[in-house]
Amino acid sequence: MRRIIAVTALAALTLVAAPAAAQATEGCYYEVRPPYPANLWIRSGPGTGYDVVGSAGYLETIWGSCQSQGGWVRVGADDGMPGWAYRPYLHRVSH
Repeated sequence: MRRIIAVTALAALTLVAAPAAAQATEGCYYEVRPPYPANLWIRSGPGTGYDVVGSAGYLETIWGSCQSQGGWVRVGADDGMPGWAYRPYLHRVSH
């Protein structure tokens, strides 16, 4: 009986955790397209007052949130350090 309860509890936890894990990986791919051929600064927060923590090359494809915050999109970086990119300089290529 204890085994059945344990298996049922584990299955319930798995079902609850699965949507949260899937939601964490949702995002969009963007192509970097500033109005001039140059790198796009990736900042530590959503605005020019935040430090530059990296850059993305012109026409490079990057992953980020599908929603913007004040004209900025939270993006991922190859080294795992997330940052923020200016949304008008990004062209969404997939969802």
